[in-house]
Amino acid sequence: MSFSNADDPDTSDPNVIHQGDQVLDQVRVQSSFRHDWDVRDFPFDHHRIEVLLTPIQDASHFRFTVNNKDSQVNPEIRPRGWRLTGFRLVTADKHYTTTYGDRTLKHGSTYNRVRIQIDLDRSDPTAFWKLTTPLYLALLIAASTFLVSSRHEELATAERLEGLHSRLGVLGGGLFVVVLNMQQVNTLITSTIGLTLIDWLHLTTLSFLLLAVAGTVLSWRWTAGGGAVAQAERISARGAWAGVAGYALTCGALVLLAARR
Repeated sequence: MSFSNADDPDTSDPNVIHQGDQVLDQVRVQSSFRHDWDVRDFPFDHHRIEVLLTPIQDASHFRFTVNNKDSQVNPEIRPRGWRLTGFRLVTADKHYTTTYGDRTLKHGSTYNRVRIQIDLDRSDPTAFWKLTTPLYLALLIAASTFLVSSRHEELATAERLEGLHSRLGVLGGGLFVVVLNMQQVNTLITSTIGLTLIDWLHLTTLSFLLLAVAGTVLSWRWTAGGGAVAQAERISARGAWAGVAGYALTCGALVLLAARR
C-alpha cells in the first residue's frame, strides 16, 4: 500500500506472522503527513487530521476491513497545546478517471482506501490573549483621551486646540500599534482560505480608531469655528462610551461566532 498524503515515509521491514489460516503483516511507518490547517477560528479551531492508506490493487481485487475496536491512539501522546478528541478508521472508495494502463478496466479505476482520522482541539488560549491584548489596550487608551474634560478650566482656544492635536497623536500611535501587531500576527498565523478571527479583531480595532480620528477632526473643526467647547466635549465623552460598548459587543460577537462553529 501507499501513504497518499505522506512526505517521504520511513517504513520498517515487514514482520510476517503465520497464525493458522491467518497471516499478520506488521509494518512500522514514520512520516510527516500533509494537512490543510484551517485556522480562521483560532484559538477555537477544530481539526481532523488524516493518514490515507491506498492499496496497490483496485477495489475489484482488494478491499480493506477496518478494526476500530482494537485500534487506538497511544494514550501517552499529548501534543502540547492540543487535546485529542476522537480517533477512528474509515474506509471509502476513491475513483480516478484514469485506468493507469489497465486495459481490463473501463471508465477509470476505483481504489478502496482507509482514512485514519484523529480529531484535535486547541487546549491553550494563552497565545490568543498575547496577540489581542495590544488591541484592547490601544482602544482603551484612545477612548480615555475623549473622557479628559477641560471645559471647567479657563483655557484659551489655542490651548484647547492643542489638546485635540495631542489626542490625534495618541490615536495615530494606537493605529501604528495595531498595524504593527497585525504584521507580527501574520508571521504566526497564516490562513490561505480567508480572514481569521484575529484578522477580524484587528480590522474592528482599526475601524473604531479611525472613527475616533474622524470624531476628533470634527470636534477640532467645530471648536476652531467658534463652537461651544463644553458641548463638543460632552458629545465626545458620550461617543467614547458608546464606542467602547460597541467595540466590546462587536468583538464579543466575533469570538462567540468562532467558538460555536
